[in-house]
Amino acid sequence: MLRFCALLTLLISGSALRGADIYSTYDLLAPSTHAFDIIDDISTDREGAAYLFSPIRKSSTSSKERAIDQFTGKPLDLDKVDAAAARASGLVPGRIPDDQKFIRVKFAQSVPKNGEERTRIYKTFTDPASYNEKDDTLIFERQTTVKRSIVILPTGYELIRSEAPAIVSTDADGRIRISFLNDRDDQLLLKIIGRRRK
Repeated sequence: MLRFCALLTLLISGSALRGADIYSTYDLLAPSTHAFDIIDDISTDREGAAYLFSPIRKSSTSSKERAIDQFTGKPLDLDKVDAAAARASGLVPGRIPDDQKFIRVKFAQSVPKNGEERTRIYKTFTDPASYNEKDDTLIFERQTTVKRSIVILPTGYELIRSEAPAIVSTDADGRIRISFLNDRDDQLLLKIIGRRRK
């Protein structure tokens, strides 16, 4: 059985690089915080890749970052780097703005020939531009090219609108889970509107 690990394959715009698969979960915290926990499960078969570069959106402040190798369960080293480091790696294609920041994760070993690497990244983004509330109504809005995404509403909120088709379910703790499949070749708008239950 081939060993899996991962390389995050997002373009700066949020689209995937070649050779990778990404599954993102957005766990919305209290709307007043404008914060949400993100879990990115990423796999890649790009031979020789030694790092993963996860972009930090310009409107977001990133904190509480950590990463694990999904094959061994062991933590991986990470740091925050600028556009120059991303360019030098050769792993992030396309034009990179000079002010773009990244979370850089170092693999336990480079991606082997005919193999894959899998990584899970945990992080918390604070982003009032993407997540806010007015009069007990929350709005979460982000563009993504990730193929599979989940948004989990905070405790005590219900879904009243989604701009994209979704599967809606209820977790064991009563929180609402909204699952998306992006079958487009470009970005999908994840726009969720929820309200506090009466």
